[in-house]
Amino acid sequence: MQESRLTTLTRRGLMFPAEIREQIRKTGIRCRPQVEIVHQDRANQWKLRAEESGGAVALLGHYVGFVAGDGGPLAWLQRVQSLMPNGTHALVIETEMVRVEMFRYEHTYDLLITRHWLEDRKGRRPELRSELLYLGRRGTLATELWGRDAAFRGGARPTFFTRSGETSSPNELWTDAELKVTEGACCVGCKHCHLLEPSVVVVAPQEEVMEVPA
Repeated sequence: MQESRLTTLTRRGLMFPAEIREQIRKTGIRCRPQVEIVHQDRANQWKLRAEESGGAVALLGHYVGFVAGDGGPLAWLQRVQSLMPNGTHALVIETEMVRVEMFRYEHTYDLLITRHWLEDRKGRRPELRSELLYLGRRGTLATELWGRDAAFRGGARPTFFTRSGETSSPNELWTDAELKVTEGACCVGCKHCHLLEPSVVVVAPQEEVMEVPA
């Protein structure tokens, strides 16, 4: 793959020929792998914005989610619920995130894992930096996670191979995210998140009030 094409893929996500894009569009699956820079006016700071989105039909699936740089979960900023399935499920705002994107056609899978962060430019608009962590093409998984084998969702992932026929897999940091994005790419009529999680609200313990007799 040419370096310029690989750079574009790392920045924008998986790329498909026009025929495949049209096929995905017809299924109603709306997967948005874009990561963009946004400015928070009140806090006067720059952040990254992305959407966990996608889903599946029996024939194919396309899903993207986001995790932290150590492979752990990120909390969504806003949960999005819609009458239409296989669309946007939640929004995330962070200064750094790892994008995990998967495309499935029947039993064949593509997997892209990339890291994105902001590089400071001394008072000017920061630059979006991207790093390729893993690219797997034409992986296979015989299990029919969108149908009769749905009970195995979350515990199965495709096997990828190098050009020389050796097995290939992402770093162990991304194993949990790979399992979850595989689940998302096989989730027919998806209306929920597979990677982003609710924010944890910490409630401070109330101090005991002692009554003093008059």
